[in-house]
Amino acid sequence: MGLPDDDQHRQVFLDNLVSGNDAHLPLAPGIALLPIKAGTLRGLALQIAPEALQAGQLQNVLERRFEHALAFHGCFVYQDARGVLVIWHALPTPPGSGAALNDTVSRMLSLARLEALDVHRTH
Repeated sequence: MGLPDDDQHRQVFLDNLVSGNDAHLPLAPGIALLPIKAGTLRGLALQIAPEALQAGQLQNVLERRFEHALAFHGCFVYQDARGVLVIWHALPTPPGSGAALNDTVSRMLSLARLEALDVHRTH
């Protein structure tokens, strides 16, 4: 089982992410947050391994991304060669407040309908 998404673990992860250090935050078996570069852009990725994907989750994520374009602005969705569902968002430049990154993580989890893994969820 992965580390819980609690304030302490998430803050250490986000601090490492912003500083450019190695960062990886397991949220549940097969589900993790980690840094991924897209070209020259540093970004944050929510990865859901094939064994953790729910039936129809990829299609649901894609539908939600486009049906709620403003709510999920900046989130890019793809499936990699291994079948991993990836939701990617660029890091702000310069890195902003921890609140902005926490909001990004919450939006990514919401897009994947994984709100139960988000301790920062307000509703």
